[in-house]
This record gives sequence, C-alpha cells and structure tokens, in this order.
Amino acid sequence: MNRLVRAETRRLLRHPLALTLAVLFALGSLYCAWVSQNVASSNITTVRANLEFLPESCDSVPQKARCLADLHHTAAGLERIQDRFIAQGERAAYAQHPVGALLWTVRLLTSVPGLVLLVLLAASSVAGEWTRGSIVPLLLHESRLGRLLAAKAVALWLWSLVLLAASSVLTAAFGVLYGRGAHPLPSPGGLGAVLADTGRGVLAGAAVLAGAAAVAVVLAGLLRRPMRVVLAGMLLLVLVVRTSGLPGLGAWLPGGALADLVGFGAVDGVWDHFWISTDPSAVPAALRVLPTLGFIGLLWLGMARLDRTRDRA
Repeated sequence: MNRLVRAETRRLLRHPLALTLAVLFALGSLYCAWVSQNVASSNITTVRANLEFLPESCDSVPQKARCLADLHHTAAGLERIQDRFIAQGERAAYAQHPVGALLWTVRLLTSVPGLVLLVLLAASSVAGEWTRGSIVPLLLHESRLGRLLAAKAVALWLWSLVLLAASSVLTAAFGVLYGRGAHPLPSPGGLGAVLADTGRGVLAGAAVLAGAAAVAVVLAGLLRRPMRVVLAGMLLLVLVVRTSGLPGLGAWLPGGALADLVGFGAVDGVWDHFWISTDPSAVPAALRVLPTLGFIGLLWLGMARLDRTRDRA
C-alpha cells in the first residue's frame, strides 16, 4: 500500500493540471491576502481619523450646542465600528505572521476555492483514468479497485498539504516583507497564542482536506466521467454551503460543522462569505463531524458494492 501511495503521489505532483491549479491557488491566495490586509488597514485608519476629528466637527455646525450634546453618542457608535474593524484586522494580520500565515492559508484552502480544486483534480486524475483507458494497466498492477482509489485519495490529500505548505510560505513572505509596512494591522496575539491557534486550525484543516479528498475520489470512482464528477462535485458543494445555516440542523450538517471546526468567523469576507453558519451549537464541532464521517463511509461502501456488481455483470 505504501508503494502504491508513493507512486500515485509522484504521478499527481507531476500532473499538469495539479501544477496549474497549485500556481493559480498560490497567486489567488496572495491576492486575497493583499485585499484582506489593505481593506482592514484602510478601515481602521479611517475610523480612527474620524474619532480624532470628532471634537472639531461641531465647530462648523450652526447648532453647535446640540452637536456637542450628541457627540458622545456618535463617538460610541464609531468606537463600536472601530472594535469590529480591529477584529477584522487581527484576523487579516495572521497573513503577516510567519506562523499565522499557515492558519490563514488553511482556512482559504478548506473553503470553497480549495475544495473546488480537489474536485477538479479528482475528476481529471481519477475519473480521467477511465476516459483515457489508463485504468486497465493500473488494475493489472493492483487488482483491488478499493485499494487503488484509497491510494489516490491519500495522494490527493498529500498534494493539498504540499500546496498548503508552499502557499503559506509565499503568503508569509509577502506579509512580512511588504504587508507589514504597507498595511499596518493590530497584532494577532502573542507567539504562544498564534502557535496554539495555528496548530488547532492546521489539524482541523488537514482532517477536512482528508475528508474532502475521500469524497472527491469516491465520486470519481462512481461516476467515472470527468464532466459528471465536476458537475456532481459542484452540486454537492453548493448543497453543503447552502444547508449550513438551517435552523436547528445546520450545525450538524457538513457545512456548519466544517465552519466551526476550522474556525471560520463572521469578521472576514475572504472565506466566511461562502458559509452561512448562523445556528450556533453548544456541542463540540469534533462530535458534530461524526455524521459527516458516517456519510463518507457510506459512500465508500456504496462504491465497493457497486464495483462488485459491475464485476459480476
């Protein structure tokens, strides 16, 4: 099995589509990091400038006494806005941290952009084997389709981890060398807190990527046509996103559990605007992931049974 995984991983890392998608994701991650830092820094600068100018704003108003009386209400509103912008800035500042950039990138990779990459790559590298006819020599080498697809799922997962590491290095270099000077942001926290948050986020993200890779490969093994896999994968992803906010149930569905497990918050539009997790739950996210794991297991069992049926036919 290890030899099979190594062989599939080497094939995938040299796959033209895998290389193209990796470059596109890395560039897209840099762009999202720049936009996030630019917007967060501009918002904080603007609201602080408004707070500083507030005492002078009544000088040019005809009803100066009334303006001064309402000044504290206006200041309180601006301070609430400032607190929200600072929270956004602290999240965006992870992309300017040598370690925190890993957390920022894993949240993007486990959101819609990264999951779409896994579907596209599974469609090409797994379902494409049947279209090209190259599945025949592979099955002559490994006659058990389940083991072959499991190796492909592990290879796809390892590819996503390599992409995560490489993209994180680029994001961190960009944030440290350029972002900190051009777009100053509040600190995301001390080194210990950043390490703890990043460790939890990366472990959760790796688990999410493993599950997504397994689902994408199962779909490819069941449908065996790249276009069908792409369409089914996109429909499944839309269903996951749109059901994450169902009242009373969304937190237990894949979208809501994923959002809480990886740590999507309501203060950063780069990844959070894809998810509609509006139904908080007191149950730990690790437990709410169990139905999703059961669903993935049923998919694999269904594929194995269908494959045995095809063999008998």
